[in-house]
Amino acid sequence: MSGRILYGLDRLPRTLAPEDPRLLGVPAAGPLLRLNTEPLPLSVLSGLPADHAGRVTAARAWFATLCGDYARKRERFVTACFDWAEAAIAAARADIEASLARFDGLFAPEDLLWSAPRPLPRAWLPGPEGYVFADIAFRTEAGPLAVLLDDAPAPPGIEAVRLGASAPEAFLTARFGAFWQGERLPRGAFRRSYTVISST
Repeated sequence: MSGRILYGLDRLPRTLAPEDPRLLGVPAAGPLLRLNTEPLPLSVLSGLPADHAGRVTAARAWFATLCGDYARKRERFVTACFDWAEAAIAAARADIEASLARFDGLFAPEDLLWSAPRPLPRAWLPGPEGYVFADIAFRTEAGPLAVLLDDAPAPPGIEAVRLGASAPEAFLTARFGAFWQGERLPRGAFRRSYTVISST
């Protein structure tokens, strides 16, 4: 699927194209979008704590701001995504520690939190009839996945799941399972992007 998934928006701007880099967005096609696929914005890096717990708190706070005002359902879902990822790692801690033993203590199981699927609140998904809104979206290998938290109609031509007021843990486990498997190395979400400038 071509186009971008835009997110953190109540409505699409009239004067900016979806490809405009000023809009938060990711390519609609690609592998599973993880918390660490793209670095978080530089604004989140400012004053970032050095410890893991502080960085998780900063990431949770940033994703909460993307949910919009008076959006308790979206905020609860994003919070549940982090809680679920942490619980999944804790449950598999012994196996993860064994798989990381070859790095001689360089990585801890908690570092794999950043491999969790990245929720995109207030998402706009490119569909066959134009952009459509979803409370939450994920980018999976098969394309965008819309998560509907109320009785809004399912977007045409886009995979969707309606969770309503139910807890998302069962859905996340069924859909993403042991999300850290297949990652070559743990990688954080807090890093700077660099642009390579050709000298020719």
